Amino acid sequence: MNKIYVYGTIGYDVDADYMRHALDETQGELEIRINSGGGDVFEGNAIYSLLESYKSKEGNSVKVYVDGIAASIASVIAMAGDDVRMSSNALMMIHNPWTPSATGGSDDLRDMANVLDKIRETILTVYHSRTGIDRDTLGSMMDEETWLSAEEAFNFGFSDGIIEASEEPVASIKAFNYSNAPDWLKDMSPLKKRQARDRVKYIKRSQAKAKIASTRCCNKKSKVL
Repeated sequence: MNKIYVYGTIGYDVDADYMRHALDETQGELEIRINSGGGDVFEGNAIYSLLESYKSKEGNSVKVYVDGIAASIASVIAMAGDDVRMSSNALMMIHNPWTPSATGGSDDLRDMANVLDKIRETILTVYHSRTGIDRDTLGSMMDEETWLSAEEAFNFGFSDGIIEASEEPVASIKAFNYSNAPDWLKDMSPLKKRQARDRVKYIKRSQAKAKIASTRCCNKKSKVL
């Protein structure tokens, strides 16, 4: 089975260009492993669309596994799976899109708010298509920055099942400053994270990594999270 890891920050560690090249080399059944605290919403939406397009080709399918965390736009990427499974120790988080870099006058800020509202509607559509939950309820969950255990995600319809606990490390969320993140996740020390990373058995990535290495911008700035 083909396997792609969506680990780290969307738009930095994994971006749509990488996914595009990786999918060009892939056909048939695809396994996506997610361990991400989120990132750039436009990159994430593009990855979601690429996976949807991949599924539309005859003989192709996508299975998603949430190893540690699928938060923010990473949870949207997870919704692209024909089948979505979460490790019993994994978490999923949904919330409203936001931007850390809004600047300008009042008209500029109102324009940005309108953009965020439109992005919110696109995300709501993805969640609604997967879960069947009415949009008002989903909207309230996003307003509250809702954190879901594997069991809760399954009960709400965000996933299709729970698998044995993963030993993969939980992605760092320090950079995102989520307001309702569980204390144990926010307080995960650098030592513990380093020890966890040491346990990861890194896989050899496809030629896609080499293809984009020379063209990928190393100082992208996330506009909307």
